[in-house]
Amino acid sequence: MAYKIKKDPVELIPKGQLVFWILVRISLIICAVYSFVHGDLVMGFESVFCFIFTHLWDMFQIFGNGSFIEEVPPLSQTMLNIIIFTGIVIGSYFGVFDNTVWFDNIMHILSGVVCAVFGYDFACIIQRKKGQCAATLAAIFSLMFALSIAVGWEFYEFLMDTLHGTNLQLSKAGDETAIFDLSKYSNEYGRLGLVDTMTDMMMNAVGGIIGMIFMIVLRNRKKKKK
Repeated sequence: MAYKIKKDPVELIPKGQLVFWILVRISLIICAVYSFVHGDLVMGFESVFCFIFTHLWDMFQIFGNGSFIEEVPPLSQTMLNIIIFTGIVIGSYFGVFDNTVWFDNIMHILSGVVCAVFGYDFACIIQRKKGQCAATLAAIFSLMFALSIAVGWEFYEFLMDTLHGTNLQLSKAGDETAIFDLSKYSNEYGRLGLVDTMTDMMMNAVGGIIGMIFMIVLRNRKKKKK
């Protein structure tokens, strides 16, 4: 079968969600331009990459060529866009991450929920040709998917800190660590960085469990209605 590039089926996106997608994309363009103008290459490129990620669903539809990836619902993109907007625009550009200790934990919990929700549906989509996916298998996959994304994010933070000199893992003195009482971490930035990384992982796990339970309840309700 010849490979086909389809037209983006924007009519499948609920209008309210589509408007939100557009607003998020415009915000990220503004953030990227602002960052590059002020010489902040890290945030500039991060905004560009996140802008690309706001088009994942569209790319699935255009380049999917009839594969299972086309069945990913628009809601998954909407939830991803919520994380991107909250984390990049509100968290980074408005300085909430630097001024509010608990905001990072909220973001990791939210990320875990969204990843688990996506992972649950993704497992069902992958198994569609072999019959209905067992709820237990989908639930386990959704939780593991959420944890895998969390690991990938910590890889990203470590590499940025190592290669570009950022302080995403809070392992050295800087504006990012000014709001912490270092005496609670044996007066060691390394200890603070370790606690931050492990707390992020645990918050993602909590979010993953919440998302997994939510999807089990949601899908069971839909089955009963049928």
